[in-house]
Amino acid sequence: MTMKNVAGEELSEARGKLVECYRTLAHVLMGHRDELAPFEERNALKALAALWQVMNGLDMDPGQVYDLGA
Repeated sequence: MTMKNVAGEELSEARGKLVECYRTLAHVLMGHRDELAPFEERNALKALAALWQVMNGLDMDPGQVYDLGA
């Protein structure tokens, strides 16, 4: 399955994997945050913020993640 950004451009497989990584991490923080140790939560938020920049650069319209603390 190919993935497209908001401009309708197809993403390479590597870029698609980055998008999956962002979405998976966001899902963990939204649904399983209480299962994480404090250092895991802090580092996951930092990673999400870094991946948000990737999503933005890929024109994937990542929205805002303020509600997650990032």
